[in-house]
Amino acid sequence: MYLAGASVGEQLTIIGLIVPQAMGYATGQDFRGVSSSFCKISSFLYTGGGVFALVCLYLGAIHRYLQTCRSVTKRQWMTLIKARLLFYCAVLISIILGLPFGIFRSAIPSSKTCDCINATFAHFSFYFYAIVGTVSPIVLWSSFGYLTWRNVRQTRLRQVLYRTSNGIAQQVTRMIVIQTTTIVVSILPGAALNLYAVLMQKDSLLNTPIEQFILTITQILVYTDSCTAFYLYLIVSPTFRRSVKEMLRFRPRCVASVT
Repeated sequence: MYLAGASVGEQLTIIGLIVPQAMGYATGQDFRGVSSSFCKISSFLYTGGGVFALVCLYLGAIHRYLQTCRSVTKRQWMTLIKARLLFYCAVLISIILGLPFGIFRSAIPSSKTCDCINATFAHFSFYFYAIVGTVSPIVLWSSFGYLTWRNVRQTRLRQVLYRTSNGIAQQVTRMIVIQTTTIVVSILPGAALNLYAVLMQKDSLLNTPIEQFILTITQILVYTDSCTAFYLYLIVSPTFRRSVKEMLRFRPRCVASVT
């Protein structure tokens, strides 16, 4: 559920980023700098979708960590009801954090750009992207990835549970290493760019065409890792495919009664 939600959120983010730019390249006119509505919608999709994707990724990492803990209480904490409730909370958080960007960003006729119309919010948004989009993913994903990997390596469950979960544990270990590495590597260019902006005391990374181009590339890198991860899980994991089918069909798993 969380991985699928992250994929949807990041694809919305890519749509909010790529579609306006593609239209601008095709027509020679930046529609975000002409239409305030287009500017606000794309800004909301970009930020809201990105926040939703990151929150889903965090929840997925926490869920995998809990599933590998020795404590039965921790393993059973993430029920289907709690998972759905947290999923809805992720939607709400993304809307709340995305709306200000749709409100305080608008088309500026003089420069024909889509930018913040409030100086205070422009300063806030710069650090918002630096912390939420760069620092938090690296710290949280690396931390929970390491904790999950450590649990999988150290835990020795009962014999029956070990036999049934050994293959899944190996698969989880491989996917955690691959996905954590992909996320960290994809975020590092953006972190370096934000560090450059801070050292150069820049309030915006859109002052020159080359800066705008590099910023676009780093943003695409950030929001493509989870899209590919979802399809990778779908291809290599029969268990994940069954879970996706059950979620789409809204069919809870049936537990056979013991007589």
